[in-house]
Amino acid sequence: MTETSKTTCPAEISNFCAQRHWAIYWLLIICSVAAVAGRVVNVGDMETGELPFQSANDRSRWCTIRSLGDQGSYEIDAVLQAPDGAAWNTIDKVMHANSDGQWHYFSSKPTLLPSLLSMEYQVVRSLTGWKFETDTIPLVRSMLILSNVIPWGLFLWFLAALVDRLLVRDWSRYFILAAAGFGTYLSTFAVTLNNHLPAAVCVMASLYFLHRIVRDESKPWWIFAATGLSAGFAAANEMPALAFVVAACVICISKQLRGSLLGFLPAVMLVAAAFFGTNYFAHGDWRPPYAHRSDGPVITTVEGDFADTLDAGEIPEQLKRLTPFANATAGSLDVRRAAWPVGHSAPMDRWVVKALYGDRWTIVAQPGSRVFELCQWDNWYDYPGSYWLATNDQKSTIDQGQPSRAVYAFHFMFGHHGIFSLTPIWLLALAGMIALLFTDAMKLRWFASLSIIISVVVIGFYIMRPEMDRNYGGYCSALRWLFWLAPMWLVCMLPVVDWLGRKPWGRWICYILLALSVVSAGVSAGNPWTLPWLYEIWEGTGLPL
Repeated sequence: MTETSKTTCPAEISNFCAQRHWAIYWLLIICSVAAVAGRVVNVGDMETGELPFQSANDRSRWCTIRSLGDQGSYEIDAVLQAPDGAAWNTIDKVMHANSDGQWHYFSSKPTLLPSLLSMEYQVVRSLTGWKFETDTIPLVRSMLILSNVIPWGLFLWFLAALVDRLLVRDWSRYFILAAAGFGTYLSTFAVTLNNHLPAAVCVMASLYFLHRIVRDESKPWWIFAATGLSAGFAAANEMPALAFVVAACVICISKQLRGSLLGFLPAVMLVAAAFFGTNYFAHGDWRPPYAHRSDGPVITTVEGDFADTLDAGEIPEQLKRLTPFANATAGSLDVRRAAWPVGHSAPMDRWVVKALYGDRWTIVAQPGSRVFELCQWDNWYDYPGSYWLATNDQKSTIDQGQPSRAVYAFHFMFGHHGIFSLTPIWLLALAGMIALLFTDAMKLRWFASLSIIISVVVIGFYIMRPEMDRNYGGYCSALRWLFWLAPMWLVCMLPVVDWLGRKPWGRWICYILLALSVVSAGVSAGNPWTLPWLYEIWEGTGLPL
């Protein structure tokens, strides 16, 4: 063998391995993306005219997209009042006064994602001539391909690119791609408009760029900008992902202050400006709608016995002397009991006072108390006919909230909505997080620490929510609030998968866990807005839900 052949052979072998890896990566990516695309082009029914909306959640966002694209307004009244408005109606809406002083319906969802998708709608409309009024099904299918299916392919590509940078066995690489492509609930949500898939895609991209920042010697500023932009947009779609933004910022600053100041932070601030800017333009307020579900700031406190008078629909004489009501004419104020169960530790009596000119106030008191608080009304979910009122006896069982935090935590982890019961491959991720802390072979201790801290914080955040929020994410097939953590969990699986993959029995453990996860996710592949299959089984046992 010549000296030249000796020096070129390793490079040739390396190139051959890289080509083989990516050949198999692309097979897995294309199969997963094609399967998702096949389900997307099947949403809706052209023959019967059944619209391709699968839940109030996605209809809420589509309402904003249609209103912005057709009327240039975030108010969705016109959509709900259109001839096909009944099919667009959603429980995920709020009501408040706009700058014109009139009361309007709005989607309760954050405004940034629908604002971006309304631009996509305008582009598709200009190219095809389709409008929601007459071409809802082809429009929705086309937009889901652009906004869900293609990003899903990017998710898998970023995962493959990150895994390819790590020193693990070939079988382990392929197993992780297969698990991502077919074994999680992420792909099932690609058939519906939602915020969870975009957040997961952004976290995956951010992790890839973070690994480059940590491991590569060359750290151009645009890598930091890409990390900040993707992490920021993840948080714009999933509020708890702010924890990920903070962690990513700390890692970036620890590696290069200049790149963080010139790239990461400006990119995050750009997303934040877009998030709060579109929200203010839509609602005239910096806070998103879900932050408006309380009694509002206290204006004053008055002592007296006013409950009977308020129940009769009248303002007591002592309250009429207060500033908000002093100039009100007879009959200009409407008083009614409010039924919204806001986050007080004890039951509260409350009345909403509505003026003919649009202002509202809330009067609050503990039952039997003589102390009444007059508050500036700030509950956008409290309107006639609201699904979320405590008096609504049509509210589904799961939306009523689980009273026991212990029962909720069990089902959150191992029960009918369980992380590990619905997706058993996450057992490998849990073991992998611990393994990465005690081995430096893959040089991912920082990654394990990041994943453990964020996972504990986010899971703890949701378990500690008040009773009305302990609803497992509502009527859906899995814990959708945690989907954005999947990129971290997938990578954390690697050390355990790599260790198990050394022996046939170990591989069979992985195969079985993957098969169970694929079947579990596949049950709701056509419509993820259904209750988990485990929930339906558990419901028949009579045990606490």
